[in-house]
Amino acid sequence: MNAASRPRRSGTTGTDRLVLGLAVIAFGTLALLDNLHTFDTPLLRDYWPLGLVLWGATRLLAPRRPGAWVFPIALIAAGLLLTAHNLGLLTVHLRQWWPVFIILGGLSMLTRSRATGAVDTDAPAHDRADVHTRFGAVNRSIDSPQFRGGRIDARFSSVELDLSSARMAGPEAVLELSAAFSSVELRVPRDWQVEVQLQSTIGNVEDRTQPSQPVAGRLILRGDSDCGSVEIRH
Repeated sequence: MNAASRPRRSGTTGTDRLVLGLAVIAFGTLALLDNLHTFDTPLLRDYWPLGLVLWGATRLLAPRRPGAWVFPIALIAAGLLLTAHNLGLLTVHLRQWWPVFIILGGLSMLTRSRATGAVDTDAPAHDRADVHTRFGAVNRSIDSPQFRGGRIDARFSSVELDLSSARMAGPEAVLELSAAFSSVELRVPRDWQVEVQLQSTIGNVEDRTQPSQPVAGRLILRGDSDCGSVEIRH
């Protein structure tokens, strides 16, 4: 396959599309049954939170990194509690429990920040792209002829990383990404092939690269992005 015809990769996996399709079918089926008055109970009003349970279960089964379990568990718990509330089995006051979501967000940040990736941590600092930011903006360029990967850890931030003048030390390098409520823009050389291994939750990952031939190296972008955007281009 040549560069011009190479398909774009996004943060939406086949599993995500399957779950979304099933959720849409279930939503339409419940709405149709309600309109036909098939049951005395309004199914859509009572059982819609089970869609959150399905979404969370799918995220748990998908490949993930440390800390990525927090969001799926929160989805499952919220779906079960809301369903029980709709059925009159218990009473849930969201005004009292909303701080739990902040606690879960902090727990997710702590567990992910302690995760270690498959990157060359013994490499000199100028040969790695290590970015850690909270509520900030980072604009960094790396032109190392021995680039060995790195890690981007961003929360409520904007990161622009320019690797267009860099060269890899070996045939491939791994760049770990852990981002939440952040935008990440990555520029790579035209002879680099990018392999996206990202999970995106309520966000978008777009690979705009079209590597020239022959390929000089392969950059593996691995990790997750929650409520944000990731763009890779030349």
